[in-house]
Amino acid sequence: MGFGLILTLLVVYWLVSSKGDNIFREQSSRRDPLDILKERYARGEISEEEYLEKKRVLLD
Repeated sequence: MGFGLILTLLVVYWLVSSKGDNIFREQSSRRDPLDILKERYARGEISEEEYLEKKRVLLD
């Protein structure tokens, strides 16, 4: 009887902790669009003109 209770508690703990990790990962993966734009400009993926236009659109 004690083993079944321990096993049940471990399964419940595992389910709760794995769901919590997924929620945390989902929130941390959301990035600010302006930060992404700055990174793209810094890497040279877009020109200064494109950067300024897209920045204007994001801030309006």
